[in-house]
Amino acid sequence: MKKLKLYTAFLISLSLGAVSAGEGLLALTTVPQDADIYVDCQLKAKTTPVILPLPSGNHQIEIKKDGQQIRLNLLITDGVVISKKFVLIDSPPSLFFKGKKVNISEISDPKRDSFETEQAFQARQQDLLENRKALIEVFNQAVQQHDLDYQAGIAYLDKEAYDINSKIFPVRIEWKAWAKVFDLPTQSYIFASVEQAKSLWQEGQQKPVFISLVSEDNQIKANKFMLTGMDKKWPIVNSFHDSLQDVQLPKMVIIPAGKFMMGDIQNTGYQNEQPVHQVSVGSFAMSAYEITFADYDIFTQATGREPLNDQSWGRENRPVINVSWDEANAYVEWLSQETGQNYRLPTESEWEYAARAGTTTQYWWGNEIGIDKANCEGCDKQWDYTAPTGSFLPNNFGLYDTAGNVREWTCSAYDKKYQGEELHCANQNEDNQLRVIRGGSWYNWPKQLRSADRSWKAVDIRVNNVGFRIVRR
Repeated sequence: MKKLKLYTAFLISLSLGAVSAGEGLLALTTVPQDADIYVDCQLKAKTTPVILPLPSGNHQIEIKKDGQQIRLNLLITDGVVISKKFVLIDSPPSLFFKGKKVNISEISDPKRDSFETEQAFQARQQDLLENRKALIEVFNQAVQQHDLDYQAGIAYLDKEAYDINSKIFPVRIEWKAWAKVFDLPTQSYIFASVEQAKSLWQEGQQKPVFISLVSEDNQIKANKFMLTGMDKKWPIVNSFHDSLQDVQLPKMVIIPAGKFMMGDIQNTGYQNEQPVHQVSVGSFAMSAYEITFADYDIFTQATGREPLNDQSWGRENRPVINVSWDEANAYVEWLSQETGQNYRLPTESEWEYAARAGTTTQYWWGNEIGIDKANCEGCDKQWDYTAPTGSFLPNNFGLYDTAGNVREWTCSAYDKKYQGEELHCANQNEDNQLRVIRGGSWYNWPKQLRSADRSWKAVDIRVNNVGFRIVRR
């Protein structure tokens, strides 16, 4: 079997001259040679081989070329020379089956232009259909042996994500191009325990991710994601449900830690969206959908509260409306007490960070409202009022309806400009009884759906275009 090295690095011997006191040397070679070399986020070279004197300490190295990227952390010590060679090849792993070379993307979806004739194309398609099970077995055997040629991605823990006081540690996975034929997201995250995350961070090494394959309805699908190289394999989990007896609670999506510019970045909004400022956000989990009537009715039944008015628009998977901040807060307090987990409303900064999902445009999908993106007045919508949750595509973090449908309560007190209230939850007993609402609604025009848009309501107010979503730390 031919070896194709994917994002691998190996030590090569190299003899170099003297090193200055307090420095070490990093000698890099890349294939191809014209790759951009970044050290601690600064571009240091655009071709290799290159020798870089670096001060003692930890350094982040990034090698980028044509959308491919390798990232690692290196510890440089006084007088030491570290030499590494990186091969940036991201072709699908190849299998030799019945004397023919077959790659995984071809098994999933053979391309007509890869064959000289239509007859040859049809023959290959038939051969793959007949032998798909055996091909998958060959592939999975290589995966089980942890053959690095068959790794599907690289996993690592971001420095900003490591917070010993948190219960959620997102280990980022960057999938390789060949693995994306299985409709994998650009990035995924492992929901790691304290011990697992701490161990990975202390080792400071990237870990290979493997997938095994299954065939269903003549389609090849990815299955059994696993991170290896630790004491045990970790399941890859981007979302989860807590349960309460036999009841499944709202689906939660893991939001990675990060930094973002908060506020009216395009300078097309309102005065209360100023000043634009950088915010660091720790990792947390957020409900994928706005809390529905089905979710909230479990709470009212368990606590003997009166059901909320749905305006005869529908319950079940419609977002809950006519819910005050006090009632939304009572819901998360009940969830916390019943599950033993820390549920609450999101802070305003957490909400905007999650809604933007790494984007800087007015909406997470771009600067124009477009068609069939959200439920609002002026969105060319099919619903007169609320739409069933999840009726539109999710953002890059897997969150639905962060723009439109209903506005959403946050736990932060409202201030007419940013002065720090957006970073934390308000005390229920404080004098300021105004709370921030976000996200726009079926009733609002597109300008009120922007990720930066903010408004407010009093804690005891109920209206038919405001609901909420929840977070868990």
